[in-house]
Amino acid sequence: MVFKATLSDGRFAAIKRLVDAYQGEAEFLAEVNTIGKLNHMNLTTMWGYCAEGKHRLLVYEYMEHGSLAENLSFKALDWKKRFNIAVGTARGLAYLHEECLEWVLHCDIKPHNILIDSNFQPKVSDFGLSWMLNRDDVKHSQVSRIRGTRGYMAPEWVSNFPITSKVDVYSYGAVLLELVTGRSPGMGFPGAGSDDGSSKEQTLVVWVRVPERPRHGSMR
Repeated sequence: MVFKATLSDGRFAAIKRLVDAYQGEAEFLAEVNTIGKLNHMNLTTMWGYCAEGKHRLLVYEYMEHGSLAENLSFKALDWKKRFNIAVGTARGLAYLHEECLEWVLHCDIKPHNILIDSNFQPKVSDFGLSWMLNRDDVKHSQVSRIRGTRGYMAPEWVSNFPITSKVDVYSYGAVLLELVTGRSPGMGFPGAGSDDGSSKEQTLVVWVRVPERPRHGSMR
């Protein structure tokens, strides 16, 4: 649950409240420990937090236009703005993967976790599922559980492949497809060759994939 608040110095803030503080304790600690160490123009800024009794609150800078998910269907989000959002989000992820002293996987990149400020600049948010490691330990570490949101999760999570920064890149790719098509990866799409939708449904990633065709005069 997120509320808009006014601080004593007049700044607007977004207050994220965990309803079940004890059940969400791990998520709360992960978000505080991770985002408190990050500083980038395309990552959301945390101004403070509260951990008193059963209360668990996170205080963020207020994003005028809410999340990307809320804006996808609005005409105000023209192609130039969509391009800038795509580039800004990529810069935020590149910082997490390549420029931080510690290796950070977000693990839940999706339009709901990309916030838009008053200038339509994106900021990656919600680090409750993130994974932070010392870079020297990356090759020797394993994620204890599957993380992410259906439709945006990379195949590595369920195929027992090594978890690397590519899981965030896959999720980012799904967000790009949604920016261009306006279709959510969680939606079902008719299978190839089906006009009535009666065949088995496909995911957005499969639906947009163009079958490879042999070039003229070449052999497959």
